[in-house]
Amino acid sequence: MVFKSTPGGAFTSLYSFCAPPCSDSLNPYDGLVQAINGDFYGTAGWGGTNGYGTVFKITPSGALTTLYSFCSQGVHPDCQDGRFPYAGLIQAANGDFYGTTQTAGSPALARCSR
Repeated sequence: MVFKSTPGGAFTSLYSFCAPPCSDSLNPYDGLVQAINGDFYGTAGWGGTNGYGTVFKITPSGALTTLYSFCSQGVHPDCQDGRFPYAGLIQAANGDFYGTTQTAGSPALARCSR
């Protein structure tokens, strides 16, 4: 789930990921990064169109968009674009996001433009 909490403890659920099997993102292991456009970006280790993880964005109001589904280049176990992005993203000065995948990939460093 993606949630918002105020410093005083008021809790709001913004988005709940679906349970497997689904094409939604699943198991976001790391935190979110807020981009210069105000939206939040993250990775999920499972889910997506191919089941091997996603890069997603979510607006402060809770609208989620899957930006990329891993293992879309090749067939498991030869996913040329990697699978299982368990770590979070960082945003470079040019606005692009960088992250890593646990396995496969050529290379295993993924770049996703906003």
